[in-house]
Amino acid sequence: MQYHFDFLRDLPWRPKLPERLFFCLFPDRGAATRIARVSADFRRENAIQGDILKPARLHVSLHHVGDYKRLPSQKVYASERAAGAIAGQTFEVIFSSVGSFRPAPARAGRERKHPLVLLAEADSLQPLHRALTEALRGQGVRAADNFKPHMTLAYCPEPVPFQPIGPIRFKAAAFTLIHSERGLERYHEKGRWPLGVA
Repeated sequence: MQYHFDFLRDLPWRPKLPERLFFCLFPDRGAATRIARVSADFRRENAIQGDILKPARLHVSLHHVGDYKRLPSQKVYASERAAGAIAGQTFEVIFSSVGSFRPAPARAGRERKHPLVLLAEADSLQPLHRALTEALRGQGVRAADNFKPHMTLAYCPEPVPFQPIGPIRFKAAAFTLIHSERGLERYHEKGRWPLGVA
């Protein structure tokens, strides 16, 4: 007897390590709306197709803690401890160019997509990134030194050369620890730490 589980075909694709933990900056709602509008105008003017990120998912990554089969509570706890040790100041995030990064290696049966991103000026973000790097390492969490601050807008089938744009700004008033359910487009806030608090 053969059983047909049609519902399995409707399940979304998920990677082998589907649970991601990372630190990021979210723009305020007004800035996210402006960025989404700029993104839509740019894609329309340049006839760019792609999978568009919703305004609520727009963010600047600070540190990728890791990808896991199941989210380890000890990593969450260590990340929370590290974040609690940060005493950073508020600052302005400024985006000055847009284009695409090289895509990640294609998975079996899936098309390679080029991340369309806004590049941020690194100087204002470096102090928070460095402080978080040191704090994470102090809690036994691996943290990379390399840092190219950006905000992903969409995933496109074709590359887009980088080009300058009029500055887009938002005030970074807090940073956030996020659990992302990869493949399901779900974000869960694990903690949020305000900046500029003595």
